[in-house]
Amino acid sequence: MLRTASTSARAIARALQPCTCPHPAPLRLFSSSPASPSTPLPAPASRYTLPKGLELKGTVVAAGRMAHTVTVSVERRMVNHKTLKEYSQHTKYLVHDPAATCIVGDQVKIRNCRPVSARKRFELVTVVKGARERLESHRGPGAVAEGEPAAATAAQAQAQA
Repeated sequence: MLRTASTSARAIARALQPCTCPHPAPLRLFSSSPASPSTPLPAPASRYTLPKGLELKGTVVAAGRMAHTVTVSVERRMVNHKTLKEYSQHTKYLVHDPAATCIVGDQVKIRNCRPVSARKRFELVTVVKGARERLESHRGPGAVAEGEPAAATAAQAQAQA
């Protein structure tokens, strides 16, 4: 059967008829149109942002080696269906960090985005907990990181006082 203007007009007229189901959904002729035209869509976080990006939470394991890039390890907890033992698997992602705000040990939230480079497919959303905050919460205030000399932190503490 050939499609003519009259058959497509009938299809549109059928689509515009009210729904007879008990809970009618709002009518949307095209999937790309928003449900309510008065509600504006939020602006994207960056030029790489996708509309529905996958958000993950992980730990920064490498920073400062590549420009605008950090490596984030994301842990997934799984259960073996035969032995019912719980185990974890880690996946490392290259994450776009344009402001270079992350340091090793930060807990961050990352979002899937369009490709930034050959291997970068995620962007930084927020730093959930900084490495220095985590260090102080575990060891107490004024704790010294393992790679940081104690004399330098003591001089910083005196300068702040």
